Amino acid sequence: FQIRYAKVCDISMSPSLKNGDIVFYKIFSKNKSSLKIGDIVIFKHPLLNINSIKRITKLSEFGVEVCGDNKAYSKDSRNFFGFIQKKGLLALLYSISPTIDF
Repeated sequence: FQIRYAKVCDISMSPSLKNGDIVFYKIFSKNKSSLKIGDIVIFKHPLLNINSIKRITKLSEFGVEVCGDNKAYSKDSRNFFGFIQKKGLLALLYSISPTIDF
């Protein structure tokens, strides 16, 4: 599989992911990728024209519930848009390169 990277531009996943962190991910394939609670995924936001990154907190036949680790700031499945259909998932997080302050 091919590894790609993206920059985190939000604080909704803090403290796990901070604004400016670089994350490495692999493209999600519905037939080849397995999902589990705790996985961090990148998905097409169902209401806004952006990609978003959140943690899977529930799996069901209807899709996945995703939530940010920073509950006070995150707009997610709990309080904003409900379950994400699996076809809306774009990628699974592979690794994190934290921001380095000089």
